[in-house]
Amino acid sequence: MKKFSTVLILLLCLMNMGFIPEAYGQAATLPYTQDFSTTNDLTLLNGTQPNKWFHGNVTGNPGNSLYISNDNGVTNGYNVNSASVVQAYRDITIPAGSTISTFSFDWKGVGENGWDYLRVWLVPATFTPTPGTQITAGTGRTQVGQFNLQTTWQTFVSPTLNISAYAGSTMRLVFEWRNDGILGAQPAIAIDNINLFIPTCLVPMGQTTSAITATSATLSWTAPTPAPANGYQIYYNTTGVPPTSATVGTPVTGTSTTLNPLTPNTTYYWWVRAVCSPTDSSMWMSGPNFTTTQIPATIPYTQNFNTTNDLGFTSGTQPNKWYFGNVTGNPGNSIYISNDNGVTNSYNVNSASVVHAYRDISVPTGTTLAYLLFDWKGFGESTFDYLRVWMVPSSFVPVAGTQITAGGGRIQIGGNFNQQTTWQNYLNTAVNLSTFAGSTMRLVFEWRNDGIIGTQPAIAVDNINLFIPSCFVPTAMGVTTVTSTTATINWTAPTPAPANGYQVFFNTTGVPPTGATAGTPVAGTSTTLTPLTPNTTYYWWVRAMCSPTNPSIWVAGPSFTTTQIPATIPYYQPFTTGPNDFGFTSGTQTNKWFMGAATGNTGNSIYISNDAGATNSYTITSASTVHAYRDIAVPAGTTIAKLSFDWKAVGESSFDYLRVWLVPATYMPTAGTQITAGTGRVQLGTNYNQQATWLGYLNSTLNLSSFAGTTMRLVFEWRNDGSGGTQPPVAIDNVKLVICKTTTPVVTLTNITHNSVTLTWPQDSGEASYTIRYRPIGSPTWQTIAVPAQPYPTPTNTYTLTQLLSATQYEVEVAAICNTTTGGYSHNQFLTRCDPTPPNVTISNITTTTALVTWTPLAASSTYTMRYRIVGTTAWTTVNLPAPPANNYPLTGLNVYTTYEVQIANKCDGETTLNPWSSPKVFTTERTCEIPPPGLTITTITPTSAVVVWDPFPGATYILRYRKVGIPSWTTINTPTNTVTLTGLLELTKYEMQVANICSGTPGNFTPLYFFTTPTVIYCQMSAQSSAQEYISKVTVKPTGKPTMENPSGASNYTDYTGAPATFIELIQGSTGNEITIEKTSTNEEGIAVWIDFDRSGTFDPNERILANGPNTNTPVTGTFSVPANAFVSTADYKYVLMRVAMQRGGIPVNCTSFPYGEVEDYTVRISKVPVPNSLNQDDIMIYPNPVSSVLHVKNISSKAAYKIYNSAGQLISDGFILNNQINVSKLISGVYVIYIEDVEGTVQKKFIKE
Repeated sequence: MKKFSTVLILLLCLMNMGFIPEAYGQAATLPYTQDFSTTNDLTLLNGTQPNKWFHGNVTGNPGNSLYISNDNGVTNGYNVNSASVVQAYRDITIPAGSTISTFSFDWKGVGENGWDYLRVWLVPATFTPTPGTQITAGTGRTQVGQFNLQTTWQTFVSPTLNISAYAGSTMRLVFEWRNDGILGAQPAIAIDNINLFIPTCLVPMGQTTSAITATSATLSWTAPTPAPANGYQIYYNTTGVPPTSATVGTPVTGTSTTLNPLTPNTTYYWWVRAVCSPTDSSMWMSGPNFTTTQIPATIPYTQNFNTTNDLGFTSGTQPNKWYFGNVTGNPGNSIYISNDNGVTNSYNVNSASVVHAYRDISVPTGTTLAYLLFDWKGFGESTFDYLRVWMVPSSFVPVAGTQITAGGGRIQIGGNFNQQTTWQNYLNTAVNLSTFAGSTMRLVFEWRNDGIIGTQPAIAVDNINLFIPSCFVPTAMGVTTVTSTTATINWTAPTPAPANGYQVFFNTTGVPPTGATAGTPVAGTSTTLTPLTPNTTYYWWVRAMCSPTNPSIWVAGPSFTTTQIPATIPYYQPFTTGPNDFGFTSGTQTNKWFMGAATGNTGNSIYISNDAGATNSYTITSASTVHAYRDIAVPAGTTIAKLSFDWKAVGESSFDYLRVWLVPATYMPTAGTQITAGTGRVQLGTNYNQQATWLGYLNSTLNLSSFAGTTMRLVFEWRNDGSGGTQPPVAIDNVKLVICKTTTPVVTLTNITHNSVTLTWPQDSGEASYTIRYRPIGSPTWQTIAVPAQPYPTPTNTYTLTQLLSATQYEVEVAAICNTTTGGYSHNQFLTRCDPTPPNVTISNITTTTALVTWTPLAASSTYTMRYRIVGTTAWTTVNLPAPPANNYPLTGLNVYTTYEVQIANKCDGETTLNPWSSPKVFTTERTCEIPPPGLTITTITPTSAVVVWDPFPGATYILRYRKVGIPSWTTINTPTNTVTLTGLLELTKYEMQVANICSGTPGNFTPLYFFTTPTVIYCQMSAQSSAQEYISKVTVKPTGKPTMENPSGASNYTDYTGAPATFIELIQGSTGNEITIEKTSTNEEGIAVWIDFDRSGTFDPNERILANGPNTNTPVTGTFSVPANAFVSTADYKYVLMRVAMQRGGIPVNCTSFPYGEVEDYTVRISKVPVPNSLNQDDIMIYPNPVSSVLHVKNISSKAAYKIYNSAGQLISDGFILNNQINVSKLISGVYVIYIEDVEGTVQKKFIKE
């Protein structure tokens, strides 16, 4: 039973993972249907391939499906860089005698044309496919089809699939996915709704469509054999949604029918099925969809797509199709290429497509010339992905997947349209319609992409206009004589010339005028536009006026940029604020110069962009040459200048780069054309690229002599070749051109101190550097300092001279240095201040009332002031000190044994403000013998002793007195030294003490009271570092005459049981035969030692060790011990002695020494005297405990008993009635007290001790 369960679980796991089919791989029978809604019964052969078959709900038509995934079924995506071949198959039993079957399934997947696809095979069940190896044609192996390049669900139907080779055996139906590991498009393949059955009613075949008009079409098919007894049914619609078996079609008796009436320019879908009997029909078979012809439009023809679309589309099964919608437009709607059913204007660059949008237009008889306009945008790929426009006869029907070629009346208009991400306007004023006059012409917009790379977006078309002009446009528009504020424009008159002249319209936005826009009248064929703004791009249009009501269309002339008002030197452009003063020659180049915040060093900059300045990126597949330039006036006589700018660009080696030029202002760069060396043109450096971060360019010896007295044009030229490259393209910031001068600076002196001075002067705008020289007046030698230039436009330069002599007259001079030439020196004089540094102050000759103050060093050209006061007071006494060289001053009239502080400051001659004070110097006058000794300190306090130390007084002896706090009498000690050790003190007792000097036999004043409290006994610390492997598991003490104590315990390095009442040990003073037992948990040899501090000294003496054993593995360990007759007797709860039990691996523990392995435990031991017969009358009034800490209990009294408590001095401390046989004495200070208790039977007196 257990073996069966294991096998079952393994099979279920394998089924769930898809390695074997459910139902253990039995062959299915016909009819076979699998919609994957609940389970999968196909065997999945995935092996170790990166892209595998999975069953799940990631995609389905609807619900679940079987699909390829590279992430364990999370998505229907595949790794395009890893080759894979995987199979999914189902074994199906084919009945004997079978010939044909109907086979269908749904599928979708893109992959890669010719490389990444699904194949479907019929093979014998004896043939097992191998993951990683494609199935090839061979005996009994039949390929059904190859499938890819579809993002939406498709239905494959084979109504008469030949299965005769498998009749009477088992056939294996195999779905095989293959991808080559190089490129590819998502998603991978998915399959759903598999159906295989043997039909009882055969389908019609050979469906065709003919005689298509604007409102009708004829449908035809071939009858099956045998022909259906009940004829046929047809079904059609415009949605493409197929009928189901329950759908009732229109009966047709023959093999053709005409659909009528239909809607013009509309795509129809149709299906036909055979009806063998009222209850037996074939499956529906789709015929080729068709589009009714258009009702030809008339000229003039206009389509702005704002509301509807009247163009027909030939998209077929191409992955990239024409759609009408609002994804893009100029403005509003448009027609555009899309690979996602019109959701976006994007195309699948890896799938080749050729699709058409067309409109039939009736051309009047006699027509010759017409105008065609339309707006378009789209990028695509150079000569591979583009739009073409054709005029063809209406008898020519474009075919999806096939490009139109010239010939047979087919005429191409314009060239290939692509490489533009923004809307462009196409105008053709010479469209020859003569070959179509009196007939219908088909205007076709053809999109083609080759299926290998490309750039988004695909093409979009808007605002189509075709008309026969009645007023012809001017031609040959040109621009001449452009200045900073004017430009002359001209054109050639049409034939015939317009009777009412022309109108001109211009702006700086590029937005074209409409037919309703009124322009400026011009009589001739040229005019001057004025006033214009310098360095500004203008757009202009002209139209002919044949009459006031009959103008031509507006025709755009070439845009132009007004010249710049030359900048002057120094010139600096950081692009951070204000307008950009550079001109750009971008033209129609894809990659253009822009100013903006996409990058900068820091802030804004000018940079190359392919998205109107949104980013600093370029289209590497579109060649561009564009320029940014600035005109700069170079003064006459100029030779050397300094040019600097910041730049960054990666680009591509010797193909995509920046060049920098100096050219005459008469030379205008042209977009699309690189500057070459020539007269007056100077290239600075070489090619700038391969630099991803900002880098500074500096030429500090730029020779401008050839441009002196003229206007020079500084040009930044970007060029990329249209193949390869790395982002980002070039960006420029912080352009600066300066010419230095040697003008003598005007110097200002500030912040003059005793050793420094700050010099400030206007910085030369040409970034000259400077030299400073200075010296004390009268000195023969100058000291010199080189000062670098401050970058323009910093207005000033500054330098601080340091390490000067105080109170000294100096002279200082500054000169500019330009190109190694030193200009004239300035001249200034100044006097440094005296040294304000506070002096060092010392105090000497201190007596009880005087002291001598000394200060050094003395600063020249200054006087000194002193102030002093008693420390802690606020008021100072100020003294003007003697003039140098005097440097000391006696203080008199001071207080005895008083602490003073003294400060001294100097004041420079001629000034009124003191310099900083010195740090306070503190001293104390001497004391007299009568003054209490200072420095009283109590040290080395033990439970029974304390050491007292104080400051000595010359020639004196001392008297010390101390007592317990609350006791009236003193204990007095006379001593010749200033150190005394007090002994015989009581533990945990508070004491007070005082000391006085004795001079000539007479005591002086005592110090204030000093307090200290003696501590309790403290024992050394001892512990093991680890008790994981050995520990004391139980301690048992059996005292003589007292209760047994047992304490079982677990492992711990150290445990303090002194506060646990259950572990307290009671012993009797002088007892013998006391027994102790130690049980241990260990596999090692352990040593045991036990001590009891019998004398309560705080140390474990050698004679206080009561047990030593081992090291060994014995357990338990037992010994006996005696209690000394003089052992400490516990008279209070806190006055106990300590027992220490220690166990150590490999040795007997040494007291107060820790060890690596074992355990230490401490216990409370209370020792009492040998009990004696009770001599007290138990009926007498009794008090307890005694000593007492908080509550005194009174026994054998009535409820009327009263009490009085007196201290040792006989003073009444407390009185009252005794309630509940208790008196609270917690607030009494420690000491001996007498209590009188008065009751009905008389009065008794008792003595007690308050702890």
